[in-house]
Amino acid sequence: MRMTLNDDVRTAGWREVARTATVALLAAALVTACGGGKDDAAAVAKAEKAKADVPAAAAPPASVDEKHSRLASAVVDSKTTAPVDMKYDVLSKPALGQPFEVEMTFDTRLSADSLEIEITEAPGLTIVGAKTASFAPVEGGQSYSSKVLVQGDNPGLYYIGVVAKMSTKVQTESRAFAIPVVIGDPPSAQKAAPAKDATGQAVQSIPAQEPK
Repeated sequence: MRMTLNDDVRTAGWREVARTATVALLAAALVTACGGGKDDAAAVAKAEKAKADVPAAAAPPASVDEKHSRLASAVVDSKTTAPVDMKYDVLSKPALGQPFEVEMTFDTRLSADSLEIEITEAPGLTIVGAKTASFAPVEGGQSYSSKVLVQGDNPGLYYIGVVAKMSTKVQTESRAFAIPVVIGDPPSAQKAAPAKDATGQAVQSIPAQEPK
C-alpha cells in the first residue's frame, strides 16, 4: 500500500508539473502572437505613413506656346519701328484700391545689345513697383518677360503706357504700347484717358500686325 501511494503521489506530481508547463507554453505562445500582431500593425502603419509622405508629382510647367496663348496683344503706336512686339496678361481681376500685377512679354524679331522697358502712368493709375526693366543682350526670336504692379483708386477703363527701346552699336529704336485695364465697374459711357509715350504724346491705338 505504501509503494502504491507513493507511486500515485509521484504520478500526480508529474501530471501537475506537465500541466503547469503546458499552461506556461501556451501563455508564452499567446504573448508571442500578440507581440507579433503589434509589430505587424506597426509595420503597416509605418508603410502607410511613408506612402503618405511621398510628395505628389508636380504638374509640368506650361510650355511657351501655352503661355503665349493666354496673352493678349497690346495696342501699338504706328509711329514706332523697333523690331519688338508685346503681349500682356492681367494676372488677377483689378479691384479698387488693391495692387494687381500685369505680366508683359516682349517678343524680339532681331538681336540687339539691350532691350529697355519704360512704364508710364495714366491719370487715375499708380505704378506701385518699378517703372523700368532691362534685358541685355537680347536675341531675335526670343521672349522676355517682366511684371509691373499697378493700383487704381477709381473705377474706369485705363491704359498703362509701355515704351520698349532696342539698342545696338548703330542705333536705338523704340516702340510704344498701351495695356487696357478695367478697374471696378466703370460707367459704360466713360471714356478712358489715352496713354502717353515717353515724350508725353498720346499713343495712337491701332491693331497690332503680325511681322511679314
